[in-house]
Amino acid sequence: MGSHSPASTNSTESWDSDLQEENGFGYPLQRMVPLESMRAGGGEESPHLRGLYRIPSSQSSSTSSHMVFVDFEAVVDEYLSHYTITDAQDLVVVEADSGTPSGTSTSLILRRVNRHSPELAILQALNLDEIRNDPWNPAPRLLYTVERGDDVILCIERLFDCDDPPLQTVANVVDFIRQALEGLCFLHEHNVAHHAYDDPNGVMMDIGRRNTAGFDRTRLPVRYYRINFSQAQQLLPSEADPRNASFCSDVLDCGSMLQTLVEEVPKIGGKLRSLVAAMTSGEYGAEDARKLFEALCKGIDASTYDAPLQPLNMSEP
Repeated sequence: MGSHSPASTNSTESWDSDLQEENGFGYPLQRMVPLESMRAGGGEESPHLRGLYRIPSSQSSSTSSHMVFVDFEAVVDEYLSHYTITDAQDLVVVEADSGTPSGTSTSLILRRVNRHSPELAILQALNLDEIRNDPWNPAPRLLYTVERGDDVILCIERLFDCDDPPLQTVANVVDFIRQALEGLCFLHEHNVAHHAYDDPNGVMMDIGRRNTAGFDRTRLPVRYYRINFSQAQQLLPSEADPRNASFCSDVLDCGSMLQTLVEEVPKIGGKLRSLVAAMTSGEYGAEDARKLFEALCKGIDASTYDAPLQPLNMSEP
């Protein structure tokens, strides 16, 4: 049986114009920006048993998106015919035939999880209504879920490796750090401990188009998402204190991830070294780290943001 989660129009396009209208670079994304929800057909949208779903597909981040239809049930059946339980892949990128007369296809990601896993429950909760549309939400967008026995196949909006194309300017690094901290704050606000925030392969990006060929990261922003929720834990409200050991561990992991990145960018390394030290102390909350980051960014000269980088290896732990 299939069920779908609400999806929105192209995420990069939806917040690009708002971001560019801000006075300068150093502004965080605004919270709870209303995004247009899509309907799979006319009339009221049913939350269950829909085999076709519209998803946006655009040729570039600067052009308007158009809709294509994907038969997720058929895509999952094809996937399962190639990958059995014994050789299941963690993430599989597939080209799904939209079924249109022109033969248009679109890319999406498939991931297999256990139907009783905390990961599934957390991802479904983070893809509901206004929670999904919060621009700080770092969870990947679930387009559809298909149950097969004890397994659930997640159909996820197409994402790309976060270092392809690579970061090119100091502004790219600062934006990556900002989104990492905002995403962690979001999870903790919703009582989710991630437990894998330093996973070098757990970050992917949405660039608002179907491939990375010719994409210019310095001209158009990207959105970063955490693709690995396999160790995530939903805490009880009574446990969700900013100083909770699991939350502090997340901040420490995030600081460890950022440490190498900051040290490889000497133009801001001196300014942000105190941020990394605070986060890796194991006693800092996510919101404390985010506020410290924003304060430190005010001391970075505006001309520094355009400075080019040496090639960075973001895949290193």
